Parts: sequence; structure tokens; C-alpha cells
Amino acid sequence: MTDQTELPRRISGMTRGSNRGRLVEVLRRHGPLPRVELARSTGLSFPAVSGLTSRLIAEELLCETETAAPPWSDDPDEEDPDGLNGRRRGRPAVLLTLNPKFGRVIAVSLRMNLIETLIADFSGFSLAQSRLEIATRALDAGALCDLVITQINAMLAATATPRHRLLGIGIALQGIVNADTGRHLWSPVLSVTDIDLAKPVREAFGTEVVIANDAVAVALALAAAEPSLAQGLMATILIGHGVGMGVVVDGEARLGAGAGSEIGHTKLGSNGPQCRCGQRGCIEAHLADYALYRDARTFLDLPPAASQQPSEAQMTLLHERARSGDPRLEHVFQQAGRALAEAVAATISVLRPHHVVLAGRGLQAFDMMRHAYEERLEQAVLPWLLKSTTIHLRPSDSAAIVDGMMQRTLRVVDRNHIETTE
Repeated sequence: MTDQTELPRRISGMTRGSNRGRLVEVLRRHGPLPRVELARSTGLSFPAVSGLTSRLIAEELLCETETAAPPWSDDPDEEDPDGLNGRRRGRPAVLLTLNPKFGRVIAVSLRMNLIETLIADFSGFSLAQSRLEIATRALDAGALCDLVITQINAMLAATATPRHRLLGIGIALQGIVNADTGRHLWSPVLSVTDIDLAKPVREAFGTEVVIANDAVAVALALAAAEPSLAQGLMATILIGHGVGMGVVVDGEARLGAGAGSEIGHTKLGSNGPQCRCGQRGCIEAHLADYALYRDARTFLDLPPAASQQPSEAQMTLLHERARSGDPRLEHVFQQAGRALAEAVAATISVLRPHHVVLAGRGLQAFDMMRHAYEERLEQAVLPWLLKSTTIHLRPSDSAAIVDGMMQRTLRVVDRNHIETTE
């Protein structure tokens, strides 16, 4: 959490138009705050903040809590004779926070042979989580929708959550989605295409359903965890089961129908290795987990992967073998490093982002890719373009997907329940 005495002034695009939304956005990003700090960080007057928060408390969206050792006074007219860190003397501050009892939100992550589900309260605190391994490519459209609905019902039952307290549902998927229509167009984890997933889930629970690409979900999670990354345009390249990209602007997914990009299916050559999409020469066919494991099995005695997707344990074994000095494996990971450089180079050249974030479990092997990656990146991007972008490494695990989907869904819930006429 950012130091609460130095809150950023930037407010996300989703809530910029509403003073109510601005208050809630600050609380969601930075946790409990007193009214005087809410006034300072939003630019609203103290009387305006007092009036707005009183109404939000009456609507049960916010509640009050006290801090044992308050760094603030709740009196806007108190002086600070000591001048220490901008803190004021006075009566103990009453902090305002998002009311966890207002309702609950569920996030679902669908990946190859795995579905994860998380339920959280309105403040974003996780209440329960489940993990189900299942052959996803064996599911037809009806079975997929039924599975998602069953997992959501299980979360409601596990936490004794009445359906009318469910505020929203978020679903993150690998592949191409249309976030505006709620349709899942294509994914390597499924054998079926063009599925309307949002409608049956919405009808089953009578609440908002948000669909997003998994790379977008990770990008949102990173922007929420590190406010410095939420400044300007950030492109997050997710490496693991596949290779995807999520684009966010000022911490919000606002580019295109879902802000997701299949950067992994950019072609490096027409006669390259087979990709899971059915074509050849994709960046993903050199860089994703399944590609590395497949290539290694051509010369190593490794156990087969289920549905062509190696498990975390199998990838850990592969990394250990690669670090033992086998030159054949070194070549495989160097090829992966060059493919990653091509993905970064294309992103910088086309989007000119402020930040490029490399994320995902695939970065656990980055030490074996680094030399080839850095060498190729310098060749592939104009020097002045490369200098204008900051590149970050964030080797996140799969939890970042469901966490990011929770962040995305909570923002939509905020908009629906808070963005009202003032």
C-alpha cells in the first residue's frame, strides 16, 4: 500500500466523472482514510467530502472505523506546530472504509485443465477460494456454462452468501474475448468457439457479469498493487500457458473490446514450429510452457503432458534440467528469449507504452533467456524508442489472474452502485 501521507492525485477514468466515485476509488486503492485525507487526495472540499460520505454511509456503502494510533486528525482546521510528516494533533481520526457487508463479488479464472474461483466481500477481502482440475477441452458450450455456474454456487454455499448479496461476477479466460458482449470467441483451452458465456451466468444469478482476457486481469492486478505502473499506458505481456498481452491506461482497461491482445500469435516465420492455434511460427510456439516442454521432449526422456499442457511440477523439472548445463536445453531457452524480445519490440514500436511489464510463471526461467533476449531487443527496437519505455519483470503466479479479475469486477460494481446522479 502506498504511504497514506503521499497519495497520488490521479483518479481513474472510470470514476473521474463522479465525486462519489472519486471517494470510493481512493478508498479502494489506499484503504481506510479519514475525511480530511479524502479531501486532500480528491481535491474536494472538506464540507463536500463530509456530505458525500454521510450519504454513502447511509446507503451502507461505507462505514466508520477507528485507528489505535492515528497519523491524522479528523479536524481540517487543526494546526501542525511540529511540522512532522504533515501530521496534525487533535482528536483521534475516524477512518472511513468500504463496508464489507454491503455485498460480495466472485471471480473465476478458466485456464487449461483448471478452473479457479474466489469470493470476496465488498472491501475486496477474500473469503473463500476453490481450485478444480478438469479436462477443459472436453467441455462443450453447455457443459462449460454449467461448470462455471456450479462453481459459483459452491462459493455461495461455502460462505453462506444469499444470492441477493452477490453484486457481480468476473470471468477471466485465456484467448480472445469480447468484453463488451460477454462472448468468448476462441481459446486454446477449449475445443469450442464463439460462446456466449456471460448471458447464461447473468440469467442464473441476476447480477452483472464481466468477461476479460487473462492478461488484462493480470495487468489490472499489477496496476492496483503498484500505483506507479498505473500512470499512463501500460502493456503487460503474460508468459506461461500461452503468451498474451493486456493493455491498461491510467489503471483501467480502456483500449478495444477488452483491451486484450494476442501478441503471442504474431508470426516470427511461416515455417516455424507448430502453435496451439493451428498455425506455425507464432511467438507462443517458441516461448509458452507447452512449446518449451514439447521441444525438450524431442531429445530428453520426459513424461508426457496432459492435453499438451505441462504441469507446474513438470516445468520445474525442465528448468532444473536446463540449469544443469545441457547445451540442447540452453538453445531452447535462448530461442525463447529471442521470441520474447520480438514480442516486446513489437509492443514498444506499435504502442509506445510508458511501461512494459513481463509477467507470469514463464519468467521463472528468465535467467536462461536473459542474454539472448537483451541482445535481440537492442537489435529489434529503435534506441530512442527503447529508452522511452520502462520494462519491468514481475514473475507472478496464477493467483494474479483471479486477483486481477476481482479488481476488475469490483470496479464495475462500483460504477453500477455508486455512479449515480448527485
